[in-house]
Amino acid sequence: MSARTAAPVVTLDLRGDHAGLDGADGLHRAVRTALGGAPAQEAERFLLVDTATGLTRHQHVYEQVLAYGTGHALCVAVGAPPAEPGDGVAVPPAPTPWALDRPSPLRPPAVGVLWILDPHGGTATAPTPEEDDGALRPLLEILAAPAVFDAVLNAVSGLPDGVAVPALRVLEHDLSHPARDRVRRQALAGLVGQDDPGGRIAVTDPEAGGVPAVLAPLVGAGTTEPVHSEEWRRPGGEADERYWACESALLKAEDAYGRQRGAGGLLRGAAGDVDLAERLDAAAAELTAYRETVAETLRDGDGVGLPPEQRRRLYERGIDLPRVPEADRERIGPGLRDYTQGLLAQRLPLRSTAARLGAVADLATPTGSAARLGRLDELCPPGLPRRMAGPRPFEVPGAAVTELAGGCAVAAAAGLWPGPGWVLGPLAALAAAGLTTLALARRPGRTGDGHLDGGGRSGALAQAGAGLLGAAAGITLGQVLAVPAWLGLSTLLVALIVLPLLAVRRWTEALDVWWAAGGGSEGRDVLDSLDGLLADAVTHDWLLADARLYCADGARAVAGMIRRAAAAAEGRDPVPVADRGGGPAAGPPADDLLDDDWFGPPYDRSAAAPGAYDSFEDAGPRYDDSTAQGWDDWDDWDGDPEPGGGPAAGRGAPWRDPLADTVPPPRPPDSAAASGPAAPAAPPPHDIPVPWLEREAGDGGPELVATLVGDLADGVAGLLDPYWGAIERDPGAATALPLDREVRALIDDETARLARDGVAAAPAFARDPASRPDPAVLLGLAPDRVARILREHGDGTGTVPLCAAEHRRLLSRDRYAGRGVCFAPDATRHAEDPLGTDDMVWTPAGRYAGVFRLLPLRTGSVRTVRLRDGGTTGPELPANANE
Repeated sequence: MSARTAAPVVTLDLRGDHAGLDGADGLHRAVRTALGGAPAQEAERFLLVDTATGLTRHQHVYEQVLAYGTGHALCVAVGAPPAEPGDGVAVPPAPTPWALDRPSPLRPPAVGVLWILDPHGGTATAPTPEEDDGALRPLLEILAAPAVFDAVLNAVSGLPDGVAVPALRVLEHDLSHPARDRVRRQALAGLVGQDDPGGRIAVTDPEAGGVPAVLAPLVGAGTTEPVHSEEWRRPGGEADERYWACESALLKAEDAYGRQRGAGGLLRGAAGDVDLAERLDAAAAELTAYRETVAETLRDGDGVGLPPEQRRRLYERGIDLPRVPEADRERIGPGLRDYTQGLLAQRLPLRSTAARLGAVADLATPTGSAARLGRLDELCPPGLPRRMAGPRPFEVPGAAVTELAGGCAVAAAAGLWPGPGWVLGPLAALAAAGLTTLALARRPGRTGDGHLDGGGRSGALAQAGAGLLGAAAGITLGQVLAVPAWLGLSTLLVALIVLPLLAVRRWTEALDVWWAAGGGSEGRDVLDSLDGLLADAVTHDWLLADARLYCADGARAVAGMIRRAAAAAEGRDPVPVADRGGGPAAGPPADDLLDDDWFGPPYDRSAAAPGAYDSFEDAGPRYDDSTAQGWDDWDDWDGDPEPGGGPAAGRGAPWRDPLADTVPPPRPPDSAAASGPAAPAAPPPHDIPVPWLEREAGDGGPELVATLVGDLADGVAGLLDPYWGAIERDPGAATALPLDREVRALIDDETARLARDGVAAAPAFARDPASRPDPAVLLGLAPDRVARILREHGDGTGTVPLCAAEHRRLLSRDRYAGRGVCFAPDATRHAEDPLGTDDMVWTPAGRYAGVFRLLPLRTGSVRTVRLRDGGTTGPELPANANE
């Protein structure tokens, strides 16, 4: 393979007016036009299309072309000129009625000539120029592949005089025209999508929504490590002192509360400690102070960004802002790029990608610390400290049904002992009432000046009444049942154990209700919530304020660009673009031979005229594999010996066309066509059926649309790549970036590429071409078609020469003189069925696969001439005459 594989093939059509090629400037413009505006110095391969009779007239043009760049060229000469020389031309006689006059510059090894005597292979009768162009079109598209160009040029250079007649068997595998239009629309619709983010970004865990780790602190609710470790509170500052004062007050209140619960608190009370109500009152005062500090700090730090004056005020409040890596802008740009590319790699539609980026921008936009004041009121309502500090009634549940039932049962058990029960039962009732009264007396707030005493109720009278009723019942039952003394003593012991337990339970329950009513159980949670609120403000409103604003601007800018790209792609009408893959140059030196057929009307092959060759199997008897000329029979085409002797010397049989017993496809005469019924519509020029080309059109496989959407998404991601630097420098400048125009150009180029190369090959910008499905899966065709044509015709058997039967006497009868080139798209290389031979030519893209056989000519059929003064030609050397 040539080292020049990366350079494209420049196709120049010289069959029309070539005035635009006059001079170096004209050739330079023509080359740039053929390359679609690419730099002309990339031109290292030229595919020159000319008529066989025009070769000598265009010698000056060939000299200019060959002097341009490295001078490698293939010349395709079309037509069968007569062997008789023209006026002023002196050439040796030719052995056949046809001969090719080749200008002296068109010599191997830099130049090869392919002589196309009949692009229809002898199957067309009086074809029109448009039909000739349509039959020639696939051959030129095949030769426009740099790998095939190099292989054919190398093979032709090894033949005498570097001139050959090609014989081909080619498979064109592509989508049908309706399927191509359909999948194009579906791919564009899948690329654009709907304005739906396709998922939700959770503030608590942004990474679960696909947000990169470097962006998660900017859009989520988490805090950075320095904030989490409380390094932001300056020791000795107001915030720090207020926090620890409140923390200490709450700890003391909780400690006093813990000591007063249970039997110890009931029996000994505060026992010299500070009263619980006073402890809670002090904690409420400190909580109020810390709440005010948080509120003032949020007000002082409000604003967009963090200017020095604002930082100074925060420092005075005791907020020291450490440096954190999450605030580094250098991390944000790559994070946004990775996030956007990840969304596109997931094949998320453009509008959904823009919506997801918009959601990131909304979450990252700083709202100012003052916006958290509402949340402050939710976490710590102003009434909470008042509840903690104010007096509250202490309710001992002595009159509760369960407590009355317990007191009644204890007194009954104590009075069950006959005799002593008359005293023990009432004493148990009075003891229960006394303990209930003691619980009320131990209530918080009663010590000191009593300003925190809220009074209360004990239910002692109800306890006494229930106990006396129980005692009476126990005494009566003991007398009636004559309870033995041991049993009465046992029930008395049980009553003595249960009685204090019930009293302690009443006390503990009353204290817990009082503590909860005063907000004592909420104080710790409220303090932690206030501290967390301030930590969130430190993280998201101050430390990361600039980074969040920068991230929001960047995400919003990228979202806007992608929305414009989606608008540009939506409903994009296909626009023909210059063929950069080797089509004829547009402008003066070219015609529209290779204009793209994507945008033409779909052609129904079922309505084509009879004699169409859309597949080898339907080609009829003229060129089926049983009648195609094999190499073993080619020496029987002519009984006359070649000059100087040859394999046919001594044979007396006259030459006979081995295909003379076949009948060409019938064509109705013009008069019959005029008088008879209307014939079916002729195929379009780019779909002219030829016997050497089988066109297999599929409707597309199940993965085709998703693959094309992925190609376009990769293309959009590639278009964004050069703009990330500009977005990082100034997100506001993104509105001026021409992404929408480039997306339209991308769609047009991809449309032209699909029409030129098919869907099997991945575009150059594909991010993961190795994962592309097999061509058969994409096209919905049989997976072994390419392997079968190469296996059956790889040795040249069954190839169709591009000449009529009467032209075959021009071909050499040396069966070993021919050269072969087998080619196939690289996408089929890893098929399950091995393809071709070791010297296969793999094309990076293309719709064609097959065999290119190069047949040498008889001695004397090619005459080398050169330009002389006055515009005439004269002999240089006889062709094939042992130069």
